[in-house]
Amino acid sequence: MKKTQKFQALLHSKKIEFLCETHNGLSAEIVEKAGFKGIWASGLSLSAQYGVRDSNEASWTQVVETLEFMSDATTVPIMLDGDTGYGNFNNRHYWKYLWISTVTH
Repeated sequence: MKKTQKFQALLHSKKIEFLCETHNGLSAEIVEKAGFKGIWASGLSLSAQYGVRDSNEASWTQVVETLEFMSDATTVPIMLDGDTGYGNFNNRHYWKYLWISTVTH
């Protein structure tokens, strides 16, 4: 099952599940092994690991690279906190195509 399908299943499940925040591949793997059914990729944490403010200062390349490591390390869906879209609305389709289940706005 694709990660996007897994995320949809979580949304429609009668059981309450929690997502856990991660900011790199290692933390994503730890979260999955701890039993969480999904990952929340926080914009704040992604920015903090690069030492920049949470105001779209992390570059597109940095965010994509980090999310690729997170996705490669896990089988659970990832929800990206992309409040500014990391560019424009077209990027939302790009995220879904790559690995990311959903982008919050």
